[in-house]
Amino acid sequence: MIAYQPIVLDPDKPLGNYIVVYDARTRDQRVRERKKTGGGAVTSFVIYLIEKNIVDAVVVARRKKGLVGEIVVARSAEEILSTVGNRWSVVPYTLKLREILSSSNIRRVVFVGLPCQAQFLKQMKMFPLMESDFSSKIYLIISLFCMGTYAIEGFIDYMKRTYSIKAEDIVDIHVAGDKLVVKHSSGVLEIPISETLYYLQHGCLTCPDYTGVFSDLSAGMSSKPGYTLLIVRNKLVDKLLHEAETHGYLELEEASTESIEYVINKSREKMRKAYEYLSHIL
Repeated sequence: MIAYQPIVLDPDKPLGNYIVVYDARTRDQRVRERKKTGGGAVTSFVIYLIEKNIVDAVVVARRKKGLVGEIVVARSAEEILSTVGNRWSVVPYTLKLREILSSSNIRRVVFVGLPCQAQFLKQMKMFPLMESDFSSKIYLIISLFCMGTYAIEGFIDYMKRTYSIKAEDIVDIHVAGDKLVVKHSSGVLEIPISETLYYLQHGCLTCPDYTGVFSDLSAGMSSKPGYTLLIVRNKLVDKLLHEAETHGYLELEEASTESIEYVINKSREKMRKAYEYLSHIL
């Protein structure tokens, strides 16, 4: 059972509806040189869509300074490559959404975001407002796996108070297993993720959606090192992925039971925590 407001997920179908799951990785040397973690499959896929003129733009977030992010409307491979990496705050898509979609130069756009943003965009497509309906320009919605995003001020204070690391000194943050790896100006710090959960935004604590069940394609870290797990939710995406593979942008292999079980367990863990948190505040 899936409902739009609030999100309700069936524990027996924690990944939502999908047609196939792949382990994938880039074959594009440009992406290999830039990628931080995972297989670089999403970056390669959207570069393919741009370079083959299937879409006009890719809307994605980019880290600007410290933990602050910004929205980028990427129209070239180089602009897409500039967004590679992790963002740990929610970037307000809606502030630029109308501006992006109302542009006469954009016919088709791909959005890469988080599960909550995928839900909003899917609702926009399903229930358009007549006076501002640009939803037909949304070609694909790609959701990245998400355990939650940090409340910036609280997380920055925690880093400074606990580890004497200032926001402006943070170069990169990524997840490695159960650790949050923080690269900063003086070195690299590994923090147990469990230690940082207190600093998640309150809205994230009530969200049970780990993979982005309202997207066309969900993507995140695979249990197979060096690969991205892709959850394909419709035939169009599957067709485009295979075309990208044929053109040498990425390689696909059907995900193993181990890879699928890994993300199922992550999804159920987020569902459990969200429903526990809701039970305490309701």
